[in-house]
Amino acid sequence: MPKSRVLLPLGLASLLAVTGCSNMNHTQKGAALGAAGGAGLGAIVGHQFGATGAGALIGGLGGTAVGALAGNSKDESEKRDRQAQQAAYQAQSRVREQRAITNRDVCDMVQQGVSDSLIINSIQTRGSRFDTSPSAIIALQQRGVSNAVISVMQNQEPRY
Repeated sequence: MPKSRVLLPLGLASLLAVTGCSNMNHTQKGAALGAAGGAGLGAIVGHQFGATGAGALIGGLGGTAVGALAGNSKDESEKRDRQAQQAAYQAQSRVREQRAITNRDVCDMVQQGVSDSLIINSIQTRGSRFDTSPSAIIALQQRGVSNAVISVMQNQEPRY
């Protein structure tokens, strides 16, 4: 078999494997790259024994398996990293939510004589989960919360 018949398909396969599709995962990319590399190496070794096609086939199969295993290892590692990041995000969200000030916290601070400036500072630094519906605003005023504090509560973006 002429070298051009072997090298041209191998070159095209290598180019495809290296560029790959953007939606391919690492397992698929590894398999494609391994197939191309294995087939090329197998063809070279097989040529030495007079069986270029068989060498390319065997090399391609072996390269596919090795490449897929290597790519799968990377996919699994990325999956573990994503799961760890998600768990950390959820833990931080729970902490922020626990720290967030609520309508009840504001009423408790007012009843204990905490100044408006300290209540506003707490709202701005700890995050909030406020109910600022009309009925809640009326209830806040009835409990002695100042208009200044209620205004800050209304303008505060919920964050926790």
